[in-house]
Amino acid sequence: MDLNFIKEIARLLNTGRDVVRDINTTLVMICENHEFRNAMLLVRDTVTNKYFIELAPEIDEAQRNEWNRHALERPTSLMQSFQHPMLLTPDDATLFRFPKPPDLVQQSLALLMHPVVGQNQALPLGILCVQVPRWENPGHLMSWLELLATLIALSMQAKGMTSTKIYELGTPMPPTIVEGIVGRSQKMKEVGEVIKKVSTSRATVLIRGESGTGKELIAKAIHRYSLRHNAPFVSVNCAALSASLLESELFGHEKGAFTGALKERKGRFELADGGTLFLDEIGDTSLEFQTKLLRVLQEGQFERLGATQTLHVDVRLICATNADLELAIQRGTFREDLFYRLNVIPILSPPLRDRKDDIPQLVQFFLMQLNQEYGNSIQIREEDLPLLQNLDWPGNIRELENTVHSAFVMESQGYLNVRGALQGLRQKVSDTPPVESLPATTWNEERPFNVRHSDLQTNRPESLHAREEDSIEDEETQAIEMALAQAKGVQVRAAEYLGISLRQLQYRIKKYNIKVRKIRR
Repeated sequence: MDLNFIKEIARLLNTGRDVVRDINTTLVMICENHEFRNAMLLVRDTVTNKYFIELAPEIDEAQRNEWNRHALERPTSLMQSFQHPMLLTPDDATLFRFPKPPDLVQQSLALLMHPVVGQNQALPLGILCVQVPRWENPGHLMSWLELLATLIALSMQAKGMTSTKIYELGTPMPPTIVEGIVGRSQKMKEVGEVIKKVSTSRATVLIRGESGTGKELIAKAIHRYSLRHNAPFVSVNCAALSASLLESELFGHEKGAFTGALKERKGRFELADGGTLFLDEIGDTSLEFQTKLLRVLQEGQFERLGATQTLHVDVRLICATNADLELAIQRGTFREDLFYRLNVIPILSPPLRDRKDDIPQLVQFFLMQLNQEYGNSIQIREEDLPLLQNLDWPGNIRELENTVHSAFVMESQGYLNVRGALQGLRQKVSDTPPVESLPATTWNEERPFNVRHSDLQTNRPESLHAREEDSIEDEETQAIEMALAQAKGVQVRAAEYLGISLRQLQYRIKKYNIKVRKIRR
């Protein structure tokens, strides 16, 4: 490494406008130098106070993500040792198990780390880390690394780039079961194993579970792990569309097929050809639509509305529902033959009350997303996590996400206002054990949300029972009005906020005579 090389890096870091891109280019240049390899920039997670690989041009994203996942499990004291210059022999370097480029996998590498510290700052903006195949003149190598770290720090500080902002550009994920699904509970690990096993299959999948449990995330994970991952993933919420609109949405239509059909339109089946089609709330579809869907599954063909030409598609179908399809079959509202066609590979998405160990990781994930979106660095107090873990969460993950968002908006002194959010959303913290998982048949229009079934005893005095029902109706009415206001009158979105189906929301709107007005954007 010579003086001209250092001048080139200094010029790059001083003149470029995109500091992240310029630092990444600098790391590439460092890797091209014969003395240093696998240059990486680590940044501090302001939530966990641990360091994660942010930029590393010589390793792939999967290696980086894998190391970052394990970093969450390492002791904080070990991670904080990164804040000091370190020069480790190959044997000592194995302690941190940094990933290696393919051509260095079999080599023993020494490790050099130096904090990237700006002027008048107590904590580093980042950690510059390199590996070296040769172990000669270590003091000389550390001096060069210190100079490079100083140049990077000056550039970051001059351009107003703090460690938080660098971190936000590539937020490290909390522990994940599979990519895109946060958690570490045993129930979700079992779901993850099923996802990996069924992904390479072409068989249809039926995901069952209460509203808000993340059924679409499971469907997306199956697609990502499948051989179709480069093809489209197309999603349709069947409950949000009438039978006629749903048929047009899925199968498409020809120009003039019906009033308002001004031009030819491809349906979702065509758009998903070669990929995956996800039909959410399949249990809310009409028998007529179910018949047409069954034909597509059996023959792999259909016609657009108003057309005579038969179209053939190659689509992997994944469906989801929160309804009791077996009961629907008994009632004659769901076709039995379609059920068996869909239920080739069943997956149960567990309710949040059955995976409360995942709540801290989910909260951390939602908090990191909000910090990135709003450019903040809000944190959560450790003592507030038990409050969230003691709730039953009838709206499941979606309800938890809304609560974290509310606590974020009402933040106090840089921390989530959890108690204020819980009070505002009329949630109730309880010290009693969580209720058992309820079968899907209990999730009907009459079930009060945000109220535990254990609170609805029938052997109480009639006057007390009546007062409780009035209280429940008042709470539901206010919650619905708040959700509708937040959703600007869009009922589908309001139902998502509340963690119930659109049908359940519309039932309550009619029951409580709630006025709905769509607010213009």
